[in-house]
Amino acid sequence: MEIECIGELTDKDIIKVDPRVFENIAVGSTLKVSVMVTDAEDDEKKPKELSPAARRLLERMENAQRIGVPEDPEELSHSKLAEERMEEKFPWLG
Repeated sequence: MEIECIGELTDKDIIKVDPRVFENIAVGSTLKVSVMVTDAEDDEKKPKELSPAARRLLERMENAQRIGVPEDPEELSHSKLAEERMEEKFPWLG
């Protein structure tokens, strides 16, 4: 079995790792551990990319209808708002 995880070296020379990594490993088992030091400065210099889901969410937010009071007072009428709400809840009836 091979498990890869990221840990942090503390001031007391202890490597902190999420304990869930060891859930399926019996006490007393022999482990082979490899340590790779990452350069924190390089990580900070890299531009942070958004996930595809985050990009889609931002696009939807930019293209969404404006929230707030409409410019035309007629759009605020109770019957108009009720009609729009019914169309949202039951699109197959409209």
